[in-house]
Amino acid sequence: MKRKYARRLVALCIAVVLAVAFAAAAVVQTLHLQDARAEQAVLSEQIAALQQQVNDLQTQLTAEQAARAAAEAQLSDAAARETQLQQLADFRTTLTEGSELGRVWVDDTVIDCTMYWGDTGSQFAQGAGVHSTDGCVLPGENGTVFVGAHTDTFFNDLGSAQIGGIIHLETPWGNFSYRITETKVIDETEVDQCRWGDTAPSCILYTCYPFGSTWHTNFRYLVYADPIAQDSSGALPDDLAGQTAG
Repeated sequence: MKRKYARRLVALCIAVVLAVAFAAAAVVQTLHLQDARAEQAVLSEQIAALQQQVNDLQTQLTAEQAARAAAEAQLSDAAARETQLQQLADFRTTLTEGSELGRVWVDDTVIDCTMYWGDTGSQFAQGAGVHSTDGCVLPGENGTVFVGAHTDTFFNDLGSAQIGGIIHLETPWGNFSYRITETKVIDETEVDQCRWGDTAPSCILYTCYPFGSTWHTNFRYLVYADPIAQDSSGALPDDLAGQTAG
């Protein structure tokens, strides 16, 4: 009886020891798992911080590249503008009354003809004439480009020009675009409406009024326009102003 009891006691003790051992092992395993999770969390934070640093460096690099490209483009545009202005200056050295300047055409009209320096009957017989006195200027320069033609020939459709439309002046030193801002009828004596001698860049097209008249009339129809883009030297040519003359 005592032996049987002793065996049961031993078995119970062994069971208790095993239970304690298994419990201890489970605790140790749980602690290891918690440590691993903590290490993984720390590692994830470190990876995220490194990724943020990479993203910040990429953003900085992109900004620096964009700034460098913008600076290079600005230098290129400045060089192109200087070349264009030199072409204009060179052209002026050969300019005489009746010199061919290029082409004038207007959006949403049939106006499309050659331009000449001077606006007398000789130029009007061939196309449009650019007023060459009274402080008027060549296309692109600071001042007023004052362009006229007969109402029964080359400017017979000037009345179709709309506010917001574009006047295109194409020359050997660049193509220039002026946006129409106003139209009006004036008496031929109202030269103060012609902006002669102004320093701001602009373009005015004019013809006799009423349209299509073949007799002498005292009235003139004026179409006013301002450059699409400009700098201190005058209207910018289309290739530097981001415009396309179609």
